Amino acid sequence: MKFRFGSKGGDEVAGLEQSLRDLQSQLGEHQKRWAEQLTADPSAFADLEAQAHLTFKQLADRCTAGLLAHAARQPACANAAQKK
Repeated sequence: MKFRFGSKGGDEVAGLEQSLRDLQSQLGEHQKRWAEQLTADPSAFADLEAQAHLTFKQLADRCTAGLLAHAARQPACANAAQKK
């Protein structure tokens, strides 16, 4: 069973380990950019806080998708799906 982001034509959800590595990389990129923005304009803190909340929500969605894809690849889940 394959899982994709957004639609049937979207990016395929990677395995759990790869998903977690991707999330860590994305978070590092965001943190660097946020720090640069805040250094350049400290008054932008409220906007950066909102961006951080949105980013963590999106990362949580990706983490959950990775967990679902991982579980779906396990024999117990495949067997349960075949019984339906």
